[in-house]
Amino acid sequence: EANTKTRGYHLSSLYSPNGWYSWRDAVADFLAAKDDPVLLKDWTNTVLGETWQEAGETVDHELLYQRREHYPAPVPWFVEVLTAGVDVQDDRVEFEVVGWGAGEESWSVDYVRLYGDLSRPVIWQILAEKLRQSYRRQDGVLMNLAQVCMDSGGHFTDEVYAFSRKLGIDWLIPVKGASQSGKAIATFPKTRNRKGVYLTLVGTDTAKELIYQRYRIQEPGAGYCHWPVKDCFDEDYFKQATAEEKIRKYKHGVAHFEWDAKKRRNEALDCRVYALTAVRILQQHRGLDLEQLALNRPVPETYEEELETPAPSLENRPRRISRSSYLNG
Repeated sequence: EANTKTRGYHLSSLYSPNGWYSWRDAVADFLAAKDDPVLLKDWTNTVLGETWQEAGETVDHELLYQRREHYPAPVPWFVEVLTAGVDVQDDRVEFEVVGWGAGEESWSVDYVRLYGDLSRPVIWQILAEKLRQSYRRQDGVLMNLAQVCMDSGGHFTDEVYAFSRKLGIDWLIPVKGASQSGKAIATFPKTRNRKGVYLTLVGTDTAKELIYQRYRIQEPGAGYCHWPVKDCFDEDYFKQATAEEKIRKYKHGVAHFEWDAKKRRNEALDCRVYALTAVRILQQHRGLDLEQLALNRPVPETYEEELETPAPSLENRPRRISRSSYLNG
């Protein structure tokens, strides 16, 4: 019978007896391996007797938090369309509203957390009202959400499907993450599933790779991410938005990469992934052309004066931009 009380130990080679492996040898091997991750992994395992911890690729949340800016209106001038990404947890839903301009430059507009019992209708009614809310753009136009993507991979899949059918299967799209390298950000189905909704698979690895690349863009323009100075975009939001690290892992001796939150909360990142998925659905299946929209609505020559111009009165306010303009082509 095997002895189940046997203890295992690991011991650094730096404690080797009789000097058969000296500190000089260890230092020399380290210097030879320090610039090669594979050699350094082997050195850490064999010489130090420690488990190799791969350094993750991430973004400093404080740098993003510090570059928040004061918007001249709830939605800045350059936003052509609004989308939302909704994350579903056991006791709450969270969603981010993101505005998109030419080159997929993005402006975060709002972040909402709603707590409640998702098995009961009250929280769904409140969520529906929030998602139908309009946001005023700098030129006075009231903008609705053009597309919403909502996580359906948790414990409330049937509720999310029913919510999609209630609010509009073309407008609120249930999504499910598919962690697979190189998979398209949005794989929109040709037909509805047996529950009557357009369940869309999300290439989460691809989306996170793109989002993190855009976090690193330093100058406004294509791909740049803007956030407003607003209570909902607090430090906790940015910690969640950058919670995951791109980790090199090994399987059967072959290196591959995985995104790992290391048990940190990452709802804000998931919401950003789904908001990005929503704009891709608009582009690929609804005919949205951000560049053309930007050309059709050029920046005023006196943009500085535009910043100081008060919004039009309610009587003279321009018509709303609604989802129907995209869904009906």
